Amino acid sequence: MNEVNQLVVVLTRITYDSEGKAIQHKRRFSNLKPATTDEQIKTFSTIIERLTGESFDKVEAIRTQSLV
Repeated sequence: MNEVNQLVVVLTRITYDSEGKAIQHKRRFSNLKPATTDEQIKTFSTIIERLTGESFDKVEAIRTQSLV
Protein backbone atom coordinates (compact mmCIF):
# COMPACT_ATOMS: atom_id res chain seq x y z
CA MET A 1 0.00 0.00 0.00
CA ASN A 2 1.25 3.46 -0.86
CA GLU A 3 1.81 6.03 1.84
CA VAL A 4 -0.12 9.32 1.82
CA ASN A 5 2.35 12.20 1.53
CA GLN A 6 0.08 15.22 1.72
CA LEU A 7 -3.42 16.09 2.93
CA VAL A 8 -5.48 19.11 1.88
CA VAL A 9 -8.99 19.83 3.21
CA VAL A 10 -11.38 22.04 1.25
CA LEU A 11 -14.51 23.34 3.01
CA THR A 12 -17.20 24.68 0.68
CA ARG A 13 -20.36 26.64 1.40
CA ILE A 14 -22.89 27.82 -1.15
CA THR A 15 -24.75 31.13 -0.95
CA TYR A 16 -27.21 32.73 -3.36
CA ASP A 17 -27.11 36.32 -4.56
CA SER A 18 -30.14 38.57 -5.09
CA GLU A 19 -30.68 37.12 -8.57
CA GLY A 20 -30.71 33.55 -7.24
CA LYS A 21 -27.31 32.67 -8.68
CA ALA A 22 -25.31 30.17 -6.60
CA ILE A 23 -21.92 31.34 -5.36
CA GLN A 24 -19.33 28.96 -3.90
CA HIS A 25 -17.08 30.10 -1.06
CA LYS A 26 -14.14 27.80 -0.28
CA ARG A 27 -11.67 27.57 2.57
CA ARG A 28 -8.57 25.49 1.84
CA PHE A 29 -6.29 24.05 4.52
CA SER A 30 -3.03 22.44 3.43
CA ASN A 31 -0.01 20.82 5.09
CA LEU A 32 -2.19 18.82 7.47
CA LYS A 33 -1.07 15.57 9.07
CA PRO A 34 -1.32 12.90 6.32
CA ALA A 35 -2.43 10.15 8.72
CA THR A 36 -5.59 12.05 9.70
CA THR A 37 -8.79 9.96 9.68
CA ASP A 38 -12.08 10.95 8.06
CA GLU A 39 -13.65 11.37 11.50
CA GLN A 40 -10.90 13.81 12.52
CA ILE A 41 -11.48 15.80 9.33
CA LYS A 42 -15.20 16.05 10.14
CA THR A 43 -14.34 17.25 13.65
CA PHE A 44 -11.92 19.80 12.18
CA SER A 45 -14.64 21.17 9.88
CA THR A 46 -17.02 21.48 12.84
CA ILE A 47 -14.41 23.46 14.78
CA ILE A 48 -13.87 25.81 11.81
CA GLU A 49 -17.66 26.26 11.52
CA ARG A 50 -17.85 27.32 15.16
CA LEU A 51 -14.89 29.70 14.85
CA THR A 52 -16.12 31.41 11.66
CA GLY A 53 -19.90 31.17 12.11
CA GLU A 54 -20.18 29.61 8.65
CA SER A 55 -21.98 26.38 7.76
CA PHE A 56 -20.24 24.22 5.15
CA ASP A 57 -22.17 22.24 2.55
CA LYS A 58 -19.25 20.07 1.42
CA VAL A 59 -16.06 18.79 3.05
CA GLU A 60 -13.39 17.42 0.70
CA ALA A 61 -10.19 15.60 1.66
CA ILE A 62 -7.54 15.53 -1.06
CA ARG A 63 -4.83 12.98 -0.34
CA THR A 64 -1.63 12.80 -2.39
CA GLN A 65 0.47 9.66 -2.46
CA SER A 66 3.57 8.64 -4.34
CA LEU A 67 3.25 5.62 -6.60
CA VAL A 68 6.93 4.86 -6.98
